[in-house]
Amino acid sequence: MIPFFLKSIILSFFFFISFNSFGQTTNTYTTSTTWVVPLTVTSIVIKVHGGGGGTGGQDCGAGCSNSAAGQTGYVNASFAVTPGDVIGIYPGGKGVNGGNSVSGTGGGSGGADTYPSLNFNGGTGGNAGSSGSSGGGGGGGAASVVTINSVIRIVAGGAAGGGGMANLAGSGLPGNSTTSSNGLNNGGNGTTPGGDGGGGGASGGGQFASVGGGVHAAGGESAGNGGFRGANAITTASLVTTNGTIAWANGGQIAITFLSTLPVQLLDFKASKQIRNVVLTWSTASEQNAKDFIIQRSKNGQQWDDIGSVTAIGNSTTRQDYEFTDQNPLSNSNYYRLQQRDQDHNFLFSKIVVLQNSGIVGNLFVYPNPVINGMMTVWLQEASEIAIYNVSGARMMQQKFTAGKHLVNLSHLPKGNYYIRSGGEGIKILLQ
Repeated sequence: MIPFFLKSIILSFFFFISFNSFGQTTNTYTTSTTWVVPLTVTSIVIKVHGGGGGTGGQDCGAGCSNSAAGQTGYVNASFAVTPGDVIGIYPGGKGVNGGNSVSGTGGGSGGADTYPSLNFNGGTGGNAGSSGSSGGGGGGGAASVVTINSVIRIVAGGAAGGGGMANLAGSGLPGNSTTSSNGLNNGGNGTTPGGDGGGGGASGGGQFASVGGGVHAAGGESAGNGGFRGANAITTASLVTTNGTIAWANGGQIAITFLSTLPVQLLDFKASKQIRNVVLTWSTASEQNAKDFIIQRSKNGQQWDDIGSVTAIGNSTTRQDYEFTDQNPLSNSNYYRLQQRDQDHNFLFSKIVVLQNSGIVGNLFVYPNPVINGMMTVWLQEASEIAIYNVSGARMMQQKFTAGKHLVNLSHLPKGNYYIRSGGEGIKILLQ
């Protein structure tokens, strides 16, 4: 059994610390949902990609290729908000590629919008002609929409589909990155050509729908023109960084970035040595949406290993105390830090505490180390003979002790490094 007095021995380095006052968080969405502005947040940055368009179909009679979809609308803007505001998130769907080597069919369907009104769908690509085997027009992408308290604040237009190929290499034209209003809510369909030829690309959905691609003569047939992109729209933004287009081949995406008070205010973090273990203790002044604390240890303060975790209280406005015991500390230096995680998968690190674990080996425990004023306490689990050697290997002292605690006077020895041994085990000590 370990004597009671040893349980109270604490040799530690400790720091009073706190996590940074604010943390930046980015939430990214590819499906429709709503997000409620949390407490302390008064401004958000919203980045919106419209839905990508479909490529035009191939006609493999002469040089297989697909005409590219156009660029999507892209908006990057900041908005003032109030905690509790509801942000509606409605990413636009991607247009379907036009069919390859088809007759009378093959127009790619438009991307579906996720906004409840269904006014922002992409158009359907034109079918290939009924004679021969040509490419269908690509479907237009749907617009992505963001609302604040049910009012539309951002529309990022969907991309236009590429035109279908005729039997002539490079005959299908890519989607346009410009807009051309036809006054319709839905994206216009690409023109369906008669005879043998590729279908026109569809337009993208947007604030106003653009015109679908027509056809042009190509090698005695008709080939599809690319459609036009849906238009962007922004209202009541405090700052507009980008209102334009971007190359984008996926469905719509909406990202919201905000600064908020971190979920935990950490008061202190201490590392204490108790016989063979290191006890870590910390306290929080308040917690909001906290999940847990991951305890990490390093031998050099650079490479870190997870050694355990402690579940957080979660939500609290009063002091909460935590403890974790490292039962297998490293010899010599032990660096410790906390990784605090919240329920939204965000995390931050505490400052680092350092503890030297050089005062205990096997049967033998000594403290303090370094030795100050020539007095050192030795504790033995079993009766043993101890010997002290200088760095040259000369024995400077030898004495038998019973099990337990003993105060040893080393004031007669010169200051410097020594080794104290019990049986075959030894500890390096420093006399100051």
